Amino acid sequence: MGLPIPKLSDKTFDDIANEARSLINRYAPEWTDYNLHDPGITFMELFAWLSEMQMYYLDRLTESHYRKFLKMAGFSQRGQVPAQVAVTFSDVSAETSVPLNTQIIALVGSDQVPFETAKLINLISARLDSIKTISSGKTTDRTDANSRDGIIFPAFGEPQSTGSALQLGFNKALPAVEISLAIFLFEADLSPVGSHGEEEPQVTQSVEVVWEYLSGGIWLPLVVKDDRTQALIGSGRVIFDGPAAMDKMDGLFWIRCRLAGGAYEVAPLIDKILINTVTAVQIETIRYEAIGSGDGRPGQKKKISKPPIFQESQVIEISQNGGPWKIWQCIDDFEDSGPKDNHYIVDTATGEILFGNGLNGSVPASTDRIRVSYRTTLGSKGNILKGQRFIITTPGYPGISISNQRNAEGGMDLESMKSATERAKRDLSVRYRAITAADFESVALSTPGLRVARAKAVPNYNPRYPCVVNFPNWMTVAIMPVTRSVPAPQPGSGFIDTVARHLDLHRLVTTGVSVVSPKYVKISVSCTVKIVRRSSPAKVTSAVVSALNAFLNPLSGGPDGSGWPFGRAVYPSEIYQAVDAVEEVDYVTGVSIIAEGEYQEVDGIIRISPVSLVYSGTHKISASE
Repeated sequence: MGLPIPKLSDKTFDDIANEARSLINRYAPEWTDYNLHDPGITFMELFAWLSEMQMYYLDRLTESHYRKFLKMAGFSQRGQVPAQVAVTFSDVSAETSVPLNTQIIALVGSDQVPFETAKLINLISARLDSIKTISSGKTTDRTDANSRDGIIFPAFGEPQSTGSALQLGFNKALPAVEISLAIFLFEADLSPVGSHGEEEPQVTQSVEVVWEYLSGGIWLPLVVKDDRTQALIGSGRVIFDGPAAMDKMDGLFWIRCRLAGGAYEVAPLIDKILINTVTAVQIETIRYEAIGSGDGRPGQKKKISKPPIFQESQVIEISQNGGPWKIWQCIDDFEDSGPKDNHYIVDTATGEILFGNGLNGSVPASTDRIRVSYRTTLGSKGNILKGQRFIITTPGYPGISISNQRNAEGGMDLESMKSATERAKRDLSVRYRAITAADFESVALSTPGLRVARAKAVPNYNPRYPCVVNFPNWMTVAIMPVTRSVPAPQPGSGFIDTVARHLDLHRLVTTGVSVVSPKYVKISVSCTVKIVRRSSPAKVTSAVVSALNAFLNPLSGGPDGSGWPFGRAVYPSEIYQAVDAVEEVDYVTGVSIIAEGEYQEVDGIIRISPVSLVYSGTHKISASE
């Protein structure tokens, strides 16, 4: 006996009809005949009956119905997602390689959690013995910072400028093989990078970095095959060919990353640099698992030994009468399957495999042997903590130890149907077509791979023709990047190009788009403050300057504290209010506003363009009792 399906509502026909009859007097007091012969009562009972039937049908909706509805809307229930972790191979005494999909097992207490390498990696015996940053002729040793957890350092020193470099020293020359260098940045203080549906990031860098090695007394270019950090914009691996010959300097062999041009929106802070490190995925591959033979009956079901199945990794093979193995096709349902179609359906969560009935999908015969290959994952259980010890199941790696210096992340369990439907609802509310100014702002903020702090769309304005008051069919979008403690954040050329390319994919064909950097107007305030008796002038002065800096902040200032609104004028009255709100200020006089940049001053009001923002300058405060 199956479990009872809960009812959405326990109201019956009589309940609905009586409730509707009780409301007649409220909404139609002139209606006095409630007997069955009245046509109005007849219609009311008809609709009560229809309501009861509708609730009855809704009560019969099962997960299979929801799964069909999601498929019609272009969605599906997300299966288990495996965790990923960076594992480091230590105590490497000789050059060797670890192939793709090599199994390594994490020993977590009494549990064994299998992982597989996501890339081939060449292990080198050289050690990374020194890390230095060079900026403006100043060299700083960062070796100790790299060896300790929780200590970060700027990738190119301070200040970062063209010519600054990150130098890495090894105890021996690097072999002439493909070498992987893992670089992890500190990004916990930043907002997440933008995402827009299933779109892949296509980021153009605003900076140019050059990887080099020291040979013959000069720095020569390294052959970089893949830079997943995208010029140290994010964490990832830098893969390069080991140089043929290297020079020794200060007892070590050196490579470096040099800042050749441009500027970062967010200056990279390095958390850790590791060699012999590769990404491992928490999956286990099962090959050629025998799941029995057919029995000739329709609707046969078989089950794997280690559910769930990761994504669509399963391959069903059937051998007829001892003949060659033939691959069958996995489908969603048997609606379009014929009697001779070798089709099957799989439930990835339970690992159950369903074959056809002879009319829709063929039936495995009693002489058919069945085997399956698949990958399985533990989902969220794979999110192991850092510091675990791993063992490698493949022989040939004596003395090598494996560990993870960072937590495994990303593992998720099977998505519930409720979560899938809610995700579909959220996605349907995402703006994918940019039509209005609000659309352009939303799409710009969600540019994949970038951190866009603010966006302002100005319709009918083209920056190339600033004298044209109303430029039809044109949208100009000003963008501000996320930064660290920069008073007037400016996007680089690559940042602007990336946002412009993303908006171009979503705009209407008839609408032109320009993406620009905000224009900044520097605001400095001079005033006299009278403070309450027995207050400290220095303390009050500092508080007033802090209040003005907060109010005139382009990212977190303005009247509502959400950032100075684009194009909003600066009014002397608001400066008075900001200063007067400071504790221990009695009153303020003689407010003078000095502006620098593109602006117009009208009756003491500083007016700026629609794509302009203000930021705080140097304030002169005179405080006295």
